[in-house]
Amino acid sequence: VAKDLGLQLPALKDRDAHVFDTGRKRYFFLDLKNGHLSVMEQVDREEICAAVSKCVLHFEILVKHPM
Repeated sequence: VAKDLGLQLPALKDRDAHVFDTGRKRYFFLDLKNGHLSVMEQVDREEICAAVSKCVLHFEILVKHPM
């Protein structure tokens, strides 16, 4: 994520970057040590989107202090 945003790793922490999940459960986190977006635990598609053919998890990455 740091690379995609064009930020150095320290800037993620300095600018309080974090993942905001828009659903009921938190699935993702931003590792500020390496800048990677990771899952909190294994994601079970059948549990989340049992009867839906298109399964989408919405989230945003928020970074304070504009560039």
